[in-house]
Amino acid sequence: MRYLGLLAVAGLVLGFAAAAGAVADQLTCLQNGGDRLVATQNSDGGWGWPVAGASATNTVAPIAMGLSGAYSATGDANQLTALQKAGTFLLAKTNNFSPSDGYLAVELDRVLGGTTYSQYVVTNYYDKLAAGTYNRNGAGTLYNTADYVELIRTSRSGTQANMGAWDIGIGLYAAAKIGADTTAWKNGTETEVNALDAGNYYAQLGLAGSILGLAASGDTSFDPTSGSYASATDVRDLANTLTGYQIGGGGVTWYGGAMDPGNETTQETAYSILAWLAVDSATYGSNVAGAAAWLRSEQLSNGGFGNYAGDAENNEITGEALWAVSATPEPATMLLLGSGFVGLLGVIRRRRGK
Repeated sequence: MRYLGLLAVAGLVLGFAAAAGAVADQLTCLQNGGDRLVATQNSDGGWGWPVAGASATNTVAPIAMGLSGAYSATGDANQLTALQKAGTFLLAKTNNFSPSDGYLAVELDRVLGGTTYSQYVVTNYYDKLAAGTYNRNGAGTLYNTADYVELIRTSRSGTQANMGAWDIGIGLYAAAKIGADTTAWKNGTETEVNALDAGNYYAQLGLAGSILGLAASGDTSFDPTSGSYASATDVRDLANTLTGYQIGGGGVTWYGGAMDPGNETTQETAYSILAWLAVDSATYGSNVAGAAAWLRSEQLSNGGFGNYAGDAENNEITGEALWAVSATPEPATMLLLGSGFVGLLGVIRRRRGK
């Protein structure tokens, strides 16, 4: 018994050390990645796409979300300043909002305090969509939410058709986070899931984005009726299906027909992590941990990320990777569990000695 006890202690110590190493790796990843986004940020608070150039209005949310995740872990003053600048960029938007801006507004309020950002986006974006008065890009056509969702859906076609589920799913996620009416976003997401084609590109990205939105909005009982995933009975089944696209327990492929190592992509992996966490962090804990470890291994020497091995740096991809890494609880959870188990073992030994 004493021998088994020693083996148990040794195993716990090794597990504790591994967890501590993972925590350190995660913090290093977030520090370096956050610093890189500080370095590439434009003076107006936005970021160029893929790296340099004028600030892109449609990618500020995932980039700043990653920066926020980094700052929340590091407490770095420069990262905080950059996040505040991103908030200024968001408040300068008028008729050029993106569906993802809703979740960024909520995150900025959480980190910086108050409700300024959420109120601004609700008033100038969601309320106008609800009233049918949103003048997208100032072009003169007024949109309500349903028409706007349909516009986004139909903008994806051909080899990018599956990305519509990602676009609308992220829109649903943002609307749910900010407390806007999710009806049209849910309908659009469900329609896109029913059209997902596993034989076409980006089905994994579409699946991940739609799972994230459906889970966040509480629409977890959705039962697909058509498309490649019609056999799923609810969102948990869809999340289970998504695990089948994970290569070797690490990154997620960009195409179901390419399951060999080397076909993992940062974007699919990042959104898969967020989707699994939204459904059930306990059930998919090992999937999340493996995917996050793969993400950390793919970070470029300058702190940024490309979308696949050998790909050039991309600010949007960097933000999405940092968002997913910062959301991953596994290393810290393992560390706490290891500490608890060691303490519990000590209690048991003391009790047996009485």
